[in-house]
Amino acid sequence: MMKDKVVLHEYVLFGVFAFLILFKVLTGNFIFGIDLLWWLLGGIIGFLFVFCDRFVYSFLMRPDEALGTRLKDLFGRNKFVEGIITLLNERHEQKELVMRGVLFLLVWMIMALLTVTSVSSSFARGFMLGIGVHLVFDLIYDYFWNHGRFDLWFWQIKREVSQEEKRWFVILVSVMFGLLALNF
Repeated sequence: MMKDKVVLHEYVLFGVFAFLILFKVLTGNFIFGIDLLWWLLGGIIGFLFVFCDRFVYSFLMRPDEALGTRLKDLFGRNKFVEGIITLLNERHEQKELVMRGVLFLLVWMIMALLTVTSVSSSFARGFMLGIGVHLVFDLIYDYFWNHGRFDLWFWQIKREVSQEEKRWFVILVSVMFGLLALNF
């Protein structure tokens, strides 16, 4: 399952890139140059950046849990690849991820709006797009196919969030992401 989702992540990222480039070509706003490469690099790094919340959870938020101590041991013995594989394989143990929460997603939307309207750096625009692609993909994936994980997106909200509110949140985020993505 994890390997399939990782592959699906890649398809989604490069599919969004291809769609946005095609959109720019069709609207006459496409310029091929070094800025395109910086934008793509920023998008890839932004997409991978979202995985950092697993490190934050394991090393800062819950360092005394079994996963945190196992990772410290692996990284302490310079077994980085094995540590990253363990981190990704044990992702179901990580419940309260910083970036996979409603509040972080709202902050990302505000930052993305500011980026779209005020930042000229291709790398920065791609970075913000990559973060958004990853977060919105995970949100939609969890909503449709991983309901237990989807409920964890609301861990920061200290009241019961109804299914109707969650559904509207997914719709709102998806529409906002679509509008923002067309301007990255």
